[in-house]
Order: sequence, then C-alpha cells, then structure tokens
Amino acid sequence: MNRHLPSVASFLIVSTLLVAHPEGTKQINPDVNHQYYIHIRNSSSLRGCFGTKACSDLNTRILFDIKEPGERVFFGAKLLNTYPSTYGYEIKKTDGTLVASGNLPKTAGNPGFIATFAQAVAGPVNIDPAGYEPLSISAPDSGTYIFDFNIGTSTSEFPVEFFDLTITNAASELQEGRLYSYAWNFTTLNETKKFKGKMYPYTADSVVTEIDFNGMQPYAFSVSCNLTGCFNTNNFILDRRSVAGNHTYPQYRVFLNEPDEAIFPSGTMGQIDSIAVENDCSGLANIFIYANKPGLADVQLDIDPTPGFQITDRLLTGNIDAGVANLFVWDGLDGAGNPVPSSTPVTITVTFVNGRTNLPLFDVEYSQQASVPQSEWWQGFIVDMVRPAGPRPEVFWCDTLVYSYTPPGNFPPESLELTGCLEPQGCHDWGFDVGNERTINTWWYSLTSSQAPVTITYRRDDFIVNPVHICDGDSALVMGNWVSSAGTWGDTTINSMNCDSITHFVVSMHPNPVVDLGADQQLCQGESTTLGGTIAGVTNYLWNTIPPQAVPVATTPQFTTNQSNTLRIEVSTPFGCTDADTIQVMAAPVIPSNAIRHF
Repeated sequence: MNRHLPSVASFLIVSTLLVAHPEGTKQINPDVNHQYYIHIRNSSSLRGCFGTKACSDLNTRILFDIKEPGERVFFGAKLLNTYPSTYGYEIKKTDGTLVASGNLPKTAGNPGFIATFAQAVAGPVNIDPAGYEPLSISAPDSGTYIFDFNIGTSTSEFPVEFFDLTITNAASELQEGRLYSYAWNFTTLNETKKFKGKMYPYTADSVVTEIDFNGMQPYAFSVSCNLTGCFNTNNFILDRRSVAGNHTYPQYRVFLNEPDEAIFPSGTMGQIDSIAVENDCSGLANIFIYANKPGLADVQLDIDPTPGFQITDRLLTGNIDAGVANLFVWDGLDGAGNPVPSSTPVTITVTFVNGRTNLPLFDVEYSQQASVPQSEWWQGFIVDMVRPAGPRPEVFWCDTLVYSYTPPGNFPPESLELTGCLEPQGCHDWGFDVGNERTINTWWYSLTSSQAPVTITYRRDDFIVNPVHICDGDSALVMGNWVSSAGTWGDTTINSMNCDSITHFVVSMHPNPVVDLGADQQLCQGESTTLGGTIAGVTNYLWNTIPPQAVPVATTPQFTTNQSNTLRIEVSTPFGCTDADTIQVMAAPVIPSNAIRHF
C-alpha cells in the first residue's frame, strides 16, 4: 500500500518542533567525506544474501519494530550508479504477511527517491523541509516488520548510496531506535575511506552498548554481534579466538540508533549471591552458584599460581537461573588437558557477566602502512555503556592464531589482551592485512559482579601406573617379589588428602634380539667385507674391537672392514633386551711391488 505524503506546508508546524533524526544514511555516514553504503544482494558465495526479498534468513534482513498500530513509516533510497531491471520494495511481517509493496524510483523528482546526501541526512520532507519526499505506509499492527529490496533475480551486488526509514507515531513524533539488522552489510568504493559510524547491539539480557568504529577502514564488511565470538561450542576460551576464514554468527539486534526503550527495555544487572564447592575423591569438583537473576557466569580456576590467566588455568562458562543452585562441574583437568595432582591449591573465582558482547568481523583490513601518516592510523574501537547505567566496558581480544610470527609460539604482545583495554583513543587495532580473509573477534562485558574467590585444596584418588619391562629369561623385583612373567600387580594406600593412592605395576615380557655375524672370515689382498644387517625390533647397534677401543668403531647396523681384527657387536631393543656376537676377520698382508731395474 503506497501513500503519497501531504504537502510540505501541512507539516511545517511539526517540523519546527522536531529535531531531525532519520535512520539510515545519517548514522552510517556521519562524515560526508567517508561514505559507506548498505550492500544488498540476492546471494554471494563469500558474504551471503542481504537486504532483499530473496533472503530466507531473518538474520540477513533489514528490520524495524512498530509499537502501536497506525504508526507511520516513511522511507526512500537511491542506489549507487547502476540499477537492476527489477527495482522495488516489500514490507512484510516476520510471519510472511505482505503489508505493502511497489516499485522504487530510479530518477529524481519521484516519491521515494533520495537525490543527495543532504536530503538523506535531513530525512523525510515532513520532518525537515530540506529532506526528500518519501513513500510511506501506516503500520497495521505492532510487532516486527521486514523491509526488503526487490532486485528480481539479479546476481549482482548493489551499494545503496542513500537510505532512510523514519517512523512517527500518531502525533507525528519521531520514534528513534526502531531500525536494525542482525547482520548489517556495508561497502565502499575506496579503501582509504574511514568508517565513522556508531552502532548499538542489544544483548540477550537487554544491555545496550555503543560501538564507535572510530575510522576503521574495511572495503566491504558485515556487522553482527553475539554471545561467544567466532563459534558457539560452549567453550568460550576457544570460541572467542580470532581465526582464519569466515566464522561469524549473528545473534543480537544491532541498531543504528540507541534502541527505543519503550520496546527494548533495559535489563537489570545481576550479581552472585553465594557459591559452594564440593570436591570428593572422584576428582570432580561441583561448583554451586546462586544468583539474583538469570544470566551468565564465568568460573575461573587458577591452577597455576602465577598472577593472571595461564595456559594451565581453566575457565568454565554457562547460563545462570535465579534462586536455584546452578551446577558447574570441573573435571579435574588443567587447561592443557592434564590431571591436576591431588593436594594442589586451586583458587575459584565466579563472575556474573552482564551484557557480554562479541564483535567478530570478517575480512576487515585497514591502512597501517608507511605510506600513511602514523597520526592517521586506526586506533581501534571505542566502546561505551548506554544502558543500564554502568562504567565503560573493558575491551578484550585474542588474535594469537591469525598473526604471522617467528619463531612459532612467540606471538606479538599486541595480539592478546585479556586484562581489559580502556584506552580513550580506541582499543584493538590489528596490523595491516592481518584481517584479510580472517575473522577478527573483539569482546566486552557491560558489567561484571564477582564473588570473593574461594581456594580449595584439590582432592582426588591417585592412580599411578608403573610399567615394568622384562626380557625373556630375566626377572624383576615387584612389591617384594621376583616376577618373571607378564601380569599386573597392585597396591592401595591413603594419600595426604585422605583419598586412595592406587599403584599398579604392569609387567610386560619382551623377546631378546638375535644377532649372528656368521663364521670367521679371511680376506685376500685388497678385499673388504660388510658385516651385520638390520634386525627387527633393534634400535641400538654398537661395534667395537676386542680388546675394545675407547670409542666404538661404529653404531650402524652394518660395518665394513678390510683389516684384521676381532670384532664384537652388541644390539639392544627399546626395552633393554640385548644380544651380542663376535667374529674374527683375517686380512692378507699387502705385498709391495718390486721395482724393475735396468742395467
């Protein structure tokens, strides 16, 4: 249903009472010299569908919310340079019910066409006489609506140079904070352009933060936010790391203005009431957490006494329900996957996490090169708290998997920030080309509340396996007895933590190697002989003379000689089983040639 607006004059009174805050180009491009554009497409092997009626996933659409039936929706657009043969719009509810559709104009002078940047920033002409003449509809119901561009079956991508979608209520009052997407897609035509827009993710626990992109310089990119980062495997330590390839997933609404609090209210900050820890001899530690509201909790287990988070420390994370015992189970392994020894002191810190927001960005590069003045290098994101009230969030990142560095394991210090960044000029700037075809993740918390740490002396049954290797014909002393056959012998005592200390001796029998150098040999003048050869299961070969020399004459399976000697070889297996043999080699003496004398 398309309706033309009344004349400009009928809205002059209203326009003098309102400050123009249209939603679209005004927020995406606060600087006319650094314009970015919404990037619509039916499909793409790299970035997927966005902003068109061909997109099937709600996360790939442009959305807006209506609070009350009868609110007016004004909109207009202009594509950059080229248009598809089919160019229109559809407005529908999320259940697919079509509310309005029609063609969008391709030339100036028609309702719905935004001719200039100034018109896009001003908004609909009824809000500001300097604006554009929009198309509009009256929303029939409250709820979420989809705005789709219709570009037919085109396989091309289209930058939307100007876009606006402005909502007013029945009293013609602007309703800001209604336009959002779960995964905005943007592009520019010049990699020197700086993205200076701000965006506002709305978390699952109703926390709003502001992301100031602060002049980041991607050519084409998408913006989506979620709870865990690049993946969602329930292991936040791994999921939050930046990785190669495209690994983003949209979860939170991302607004161009601060979300309308009448529809998207602020959450209340939660906190931990108490924690309790049970650790029996099984090695499992049951951590019970009580909180005053639903949310998330991070449980950090400091196993390495070194301050800060070390590779052998553990972090458990999970959901919290209010007023019940929330159980987190630690399996007794450290961060490297090794069992923690009994009697190890472990400090447990539980943190209630509000508004955890991850910002994974794929294929984002920017110019931090010698050809660009250092004063113009990007300094990273500026993240601020919007609501509910709270301190400015600290910013974190872990890029150790995506930097190129030498030698392996020595990643640059700027690739890791786990203590929190609050630099006023920005946080998390990565080097030029680091983001190329990689997903760089940044995360923050709006507010955290920690309970006083609890230190336990870890308990577990000790289970020790001692392997015993015996060669055929030998015996070994096991628990006071001489053993000459394979088997398992065990003993159980009580350790210092009043748990069982179980020791098993596992006896394995191994065959002795056999080495045979054959019969003694006699060599004619100038002859040589090669002795020995590779023996299955043997790993060590030791050749020497009799009597032995201070240094073995060879350590190879074979030995070649042309001299007279008594030689001995001793061979051994990895289990210490040995055999030896000797051989005598007699070499004919060298007869010197007689000189021929002439008289």
